[in-house]
Amino acid sequence: MQKSDEPLRLLAGVGQLRLGMNVLVLSLTSFATSFSMGLWLWYFSLYAVEEVGASSVELGLIFLVSTLCFFFGGFLGFLADSVGRKNVIVVGTSLYSLLTLAMGLSKSWITLALSLAGIRLIHSCYFGSMLAMTAESVDPSRRGMALSMLNLLSFAGLVPAPYVGSWLHAFYGSYQQLFAVSAMLTSLMAVSRLILRETLPLESRGKPSLKSIKLKMLDALSSSRGLKGVLVLSGLYSFSSSLTMGIYGLWILYATEVAGLSTEELGLWGAIYQAAFMLTVLPAGRLADKVGFKKMLFIGIPVEALSCLAFAYARGLPLVASVSIFDAVGSAMNIIALEVAVAHLSDSAHRAGALSLYSAAYYGSSAPASYVGGHIYSYSKSMPFILSASLQTLSIATLVVLSRESRLRLQALEKAK
Repeated sequence: MQKSDEPLRLLAGVGQLRLGMNVLVLSLTSFATSFSMGLWLWYFSLYAVEEVGASSVELGLIFLVSTLCFFFGGFLGFLADSVGRKNVIVVGTSLYSLLTLAMGLSKSWITLALSLAGIRLIHSCYFGSMLAMTAESVDPSRRGMALSMLNLLSFAGLVPAPYVGSWLHAFYGSYQQLFAVSAMLTSLMAVSRLILRETLPLESRGKPSLKSIKLKMLDALSSSRGLKGVLVLSGLYSFSSSLTMGIYGLWILYATEVAGLSTEELGLWGAIYQAAFMLTVLPAGRLADKVGFKKMLFIGIPVEALSCLAFAYARGLPLVASVSIFDAVGSAMNIIALEVAVAHLSDSAHRAGALSLYSAAYYGSSAPASYVGGHIYSYSKSMPFILSASLQTLSIATLVVLSRESRLRLQALEKAK
């Protein structure tokens, strides 16, 4: 690196991280954009019902449409493998800002649904570009650490946002202003991302079209034999873990209705879980760089499965919090390991699209799982947790098969030599 770059190197290389300016800019702007999203995300349902006038049925349709767009947006992520990661990230962030403002100006649930659907579509499209640029901006041996930093700050932005959002609502007396503040902050981050350095080589770019997107998707799946298996594993893992709708879904209902937690204890429990997750993300990245994503998943999935099963029998705050800490640790390990797996198994020409496919597989599988889990919970409150743990065990079996196939291919290649 030249001397003129030395101040940037020192800024980006805080401590011994040495992750580069791209990772630093993406991580810090992701903190700000997730914070801006968190301002309205926690109050979206209240805004839709109380201020826009949506019914509970219409609210369900809003979430259904937006989830489907999140799924299909993953396929558009291959645009970044044609026009470059930076273009998709900057344009995507700008459109995200405009659609956030459109939500705040919505007069009907249909307009609100279309605006949220557009946000989900764009986010799913450019999120893969962010992951790809992060993975390509560092040495392959440090990808786990770089992706962990991006995930950590993205998650951290959601922590203070609800409190600030509640203050803004109390000050203005309406949820509408939350979207305006969020849009302004997101637009500033779009400008900030103009300093990113493109990581896709010129020779890998081409003219974007639906045909090129389809060809790139097929090439990505065929060029890496292990990628399809990881995408299947991601979908199965996401479906199984999403049967409980996550910590903010059935876990909270079960904790209050069955485990006996009070309203005051819920806040403390949530803080403990968030702290455990955030404290695990960076070490998980380091571990992925040292031992590889497969060993990480062999550790993380059983930990999360056992935690989910134990939660069904936990009573009182001490047990609930203890089990949740293990779930947070396992969840953080699995998320980082799966992202590292896709980044490693895809080449530069298809990496953004492959990571977008991962996003589509992950979130596309979570939507029906949440619906199924909610129905099962109405019949048996503990069954979604037991079923989730069982299906996560099936994920381990899938991982064993994938590892065996990879080992056999490696042996075949060695014999061919």
